[in-house]
Amino acid sequence: MVKVAISVDNHFDVNHVDGFEMLKYQAAYLVDHGYRIYVNAGDTYNDFTKTLDYYRALQRELGDQVIVRFLAGNHDMVKGASYAEIQSDVDPLYLHEKVLPIPSTNAVIIGNNGWYDYSLGQLGKTKTDAAYAQWKRAFWIDSAIDSPLSDAERMRRVLQTTQAAIDANQGRQMIYVTHFVPIRGAMVYAVDRPAWQMATALMGSAKLGELLTGQVDAVAFGHEHFRDAPKLLGKTAYYHQPLGYGLKRLFEWESHDWLTEWRNTLVTLHVPTLAKF
Repeated sequence: MVKVAISVDNHFDVNHVDGFEMLKYQAAYLVDHGYRIYVNAGDTYNDFTKTLDYYRALQRELGDQVIVRFLAGNHDMVKGASYAEIQSDVDPLYLHEKVLPIPSTNAVIIGNNGWYDYSLGQLGKTKTDAAYAQWKRAFWIDSAIDSPLSDAERMRRVLQTTQAAIDANQGRQMIYVTHFVPIRGAMVYAVDRPAWQMATALMGSAKLGELLTGQVDAVAFGHEHFRDAPKLLGKTAYYHQPLGYGLKRLFEWESHDWLTEWRNTLVTLHVPTLAKF
């Protein structure tokens, strides 16, 4: 078996945690527990440059013991990279729109940052796309992200590149990792929070879940900071275990220690190795 760890929504800067100090403990934990691959699904820093520097440092710390890959969440995109850079092959560790074969197995990890198209919005079609977009520009952190495309256009690229990756890997076990929410079953709606009702439209896309379900074996994601038990839809298992915020004003942890939360929210997948003859 090859042991894979997936984490998301670490938010070092928001949580006032020194990620470069933490990485030595993370590296030791991954090695000591026999992981061979570590993938982060986004929201590491509010600056893509810092995020990239951190994962390069983590890979150096791990050497050839553990393969490191990462995606960019919306927070990573706020600063330090243009849309063109976010879509580019900026570094071998960056998994967006790439496929990572898992050594000694018939499995691959498909990475895609993801995006949203308002299809998960609590208010549905009672609000127009223009109204959702206007609210986003006025109130949501994503208004600072460089994006020459509309949200619907950006999501179409996600769907197209995802389908291409699935088509290219037929016959293999496929693990899909993304930042944004792909299924309505992972959403949390609130009748008494008008701002959250609008924000739900920016959580992800139901169209992605429709594409993935039945075609891939496992999906790991984050973005919405509500932890779920794994959900099985057809043959596809969905994992949603974000680390989230440990702030006085917004406390989402079960302990008071970032490293404990990181350990306890790791999604662990065991991928069978190929038989040797």
